[in-house]
Amino acid sequence: MLTSDLLVSRIYKGRIEPVYALLNEEALDIASSVIDIFERHVGRTYGELAQELEGFEDINYRLVRGMAQILERRCVVDEDSVIDPIAARRVVFEEAGGLIISGEERKEVLDRAAAKLSIGPDDLEKALWSDLDENLTIKDFQIIAPEALIEQYNLSLAQTLLFKALGMEIQIEDGYQPVFWAIKKLGLMYSIVDGRIYTDGPISLFKMTERYGTAFAKLLPSVMVSTRWNLKASILRKTPQGKKIYDFCLDHTKREIFGMGRGSEIEVDKGNEEEEKDARNEEGNSGAGRREYRKGLEVKNKVGFDSAVEKEFYQLDFHGWKVRREPTVLKSGKYAFIPDFSLERKGTRIYVEIVGFWTPDYLRNKVEKINGLDEKEPLLLLVNKSLGCSGSEFKADNVIFFDKKIPHLEIIKILRKYGERQTEEDIEKLKGMKISLDSDMGIVSLEELARKFSVSLEALEEVIKEKGKDGYLLLGDQLVSEETIEAVKKEMAGVKKRHEAIRIFERYGIKAHAQALESLGYKVRWIGLDPEKVQILRA
Repeated sequence: MLTSDLLVSRIYKGRIEPVYALLNEEALDIASSVIDIFERHVGRTYGELAQELEGFEDINYRLVRGMAQILERRCVVDEDSVIDPIAARRVVFEEAGGLIISGEERKEVLDRAAAKLSIGPDDLEKALWSDLDENLTIKDFQIIAPEALIEQYNLSLAQTLLFKALGMEIQIEDGYQPVFWAIKKLGLMYSIVDGRIYTDGPISLFKMTERYGTAFAKLLPSVMVSTRWNLKASILRKTPQGKKIYDFCLDHTKREIFGMGRGSEIEVDKGNEEEEKDARNEEGNSGAGRREYRKGLEVKNKVGFDSAVEKEFYQLDFHGWKVRREPTVLKSGKYAFIPDFSLERKGTRIYVEIVGFWTPDYLRNKVEKINGLDEKEPLLLLVNKSLGCSGSEFKADNVIFFDKKIPHLEIIKILRKYGERQTEEDIEKLKGMKISLDSDMGIVSLEELARKFSVSLEALEEVIKEKGKDGYLLLGDQLVSEETIEAVKKEMAGVKKRHEAIRIFERYGIKAHAQALESLGYKVRWIGLDPEKVQILRA
């Protein structure tokens, strides 16, 4: 994103759109030159960089300055001083004790302050104002290709125009999850009507405001990840006749402008001008004097949490159930519902929603979304006791109340019921199936067989125990052929030590050693605690 003074746009018949940079020779030469200027100023001051850029801006001020703003975020800029500049200024002012009017007095003050700080006068002079922007040193710069810079510039133009957006209408054919994740994280209000997503900020319903423009700008890259998409935004602009609203339209056919057609990565800027300014002010107040620009983030969904309770849930062990954060998007009337988590195990999935926030509007919206789900998936609700709910407000089979900590054992009990139900269904499924094995297989893994038939291991073991399997012996989670058993018997002749028998089992791939010994008619006798001395005897 760029500062608004660098936005280049055109208006025509009630529509507005950015004036994008073309991938032509002129723009590529400018991009290459700006990149070269940044490369050459690594190790030099930010002021020197700005001065050289200023001399280059006459070619095309907004284009050069816009590219420079993007490249600044790829720099690491820091002070180059032996002492904290704030501490240096404090000691100098204390030593001065008032107004200094002569060069000789100034030198004496600096000498005394330098001695007090145990540094040289020249180092002190350099440190005094080393935290000013123009005196900061460029420590590192992440290189970028000229083509990629132009494409990032074009994306930034579109995002900057969206700063002035009051609302946005989006249609996508795939890639829904990144869009709804972004909408949720950005705090945008939305509705779904006839497959189109309508987003706006709460205040924009009553007052024309630009407050939510930054959120719309940050939403754009998530939309562009989709294969086919289009959007229309209402852009507020000041004109001599007063404020007017224009339409900004964009769709996937313009993907070449942003490098999508040749497989470029879409980058999302960390923030806008005001956010960067606030960050610099906070750093200055802390005395660190550090400013750091980093490469924009790719559109990836990292695990994040809205509360300490959610983080605690994600870190718990649910006895073989895999925890997934915000696993999918479910339709709920004209809204989308993203469950906080899912618990998944062997084909069974249970969605989990933690209701811990207390505002009446939040609770009312949460109840409406949960009760309005189009598909009734298994849902576990964890509701904070402080909300004063009875549980009857929610149309859900499983509602557990908690106070501060996640009720882990109660969740395990519910999961066990789902697990038992799934096992029963799998057993019924297997009873009507013919379980055939390759005749030349000496050992069959039940885990692999369970995956093949899409059933749980427990269900498969239960059916095999009940029905048996001709020509095979069930040992642990393996079926061992009678031919393999006979071969093992022959090698076991004369073996007296348990560790020797185990080596034979391992050679054939048998894992359940104790069961194998028992099935072959052996018992174990321990002599002391040394496993090498453990004997096996015919029972």
